[in-house]
Amino acid sequence: MSSIYKTIKELSDLLLHLNNILIVTHERPDGDAIGSSFALQQAFFNLGKKADIYFSDTLPERYLHLSNDQTYVIKPKPGANYKYCIALDCGNYDRLALYDKNIRNRAEMINIDHHPDNELFGLYNFVDSNACATAEIIFDVVTSDTTWKINSPFANFILIGIMLDTGGLRFDNTNAGVLRKTAALIDYGADYLKIIKEMYFAKPLAMMLLETDSCLNHMKSEFDGKFVYIHLSDELLNKYGIQYKETEGIIDNLRTIKGVYIAATITKLNDGYKISLRSNNITYPVNQIAKELSGGGHKLAAGCFVKSGDYLSVEALMLTKVKSLLGY
Repeated sequence: MSSIYKTIKELSDLLLHLNNILIVTHERPDGDAIGSSFALQQAFFNLGKKADIYFSDTLPERYLHLSNDQTYVIKPKPGANYKYCIALDCGNYDRLALYDKNIRNRAEMINIDHHPDNELFGLYNFVDSNACATAEIIFDVVTSDTTWKINSPFANFILIGIMLDTGGLRFDNTNAGVLRKTAALIDYGADYLKIIKEMYFAKPLAMMLLETDSCLNHMKSEFDGKFVYIHLSDELLNKYGIQYKETEGIIDNLRTIKGVYIAATITKLNDGYKISLRSNNITYPVNQIAKELSGGGHKLAAGCFVKSGDYLSVEALMLTKVKSLLGY
């Protein structure tokens, strides 16, 4: 029977007693997943505890310069004997990037997340949908008890998670509390200027060309301009030598277009298509669409995967859902 933890103190007390830990997150991790994973691992390291991270792929290039020691990221072999498995920033078990899909039968699973539709799949669960990022939850844990130790690497990783999930403190999930915590992280030694530069002012030329080409030649607009989307086809990505994992920010360019309520990207992945959705208007919650298509997320940022080999049918399905949400 699973337990639901309701306070940061409960979660902190639980984590302080752990050792021999594996940290995992969702497939194709974004800035919050990466930042919160490294931050929690660093917090355990600061207490002399053993904690490994598993990512199913190498990290996107933009994150590689933000840690001095990437050897912390490992790929455990099947049979690795962990006592605890901590899942971060993932709403359901099936989305976790796992080298062993049966790991929760071998290790006690702790589920920490900020997605409102989290399925509480852990033995222990802590979900705070008011947190701007899972990284904010980890920050709250470590600042809740003086047993934890804070250093500049920890502060950097937390700030990465917060910055990426708030769009550089621009999205609706930014509030006074988040701003105060950002200032505290700088006081703890986070290199704010380096993180901002790497995240927002160090775009490779190939990415700039991809974004320009995709907007000029591949962006489609529907429902009186209220919905725009781009099919990031294999051909388009290959043209500029860009992998899907590097395209995290493209959809945010679309949401900045004046008059757009909903934006989307569609990308071929394995035996289907990943649909990423963003909304500029709380009246049109895109997690409703994602949920109907077996996905999930937040009201203003969500996603889903549609198993199909036919792009046109996936596009038509998406348009039907968006049309209904917009009331056309």
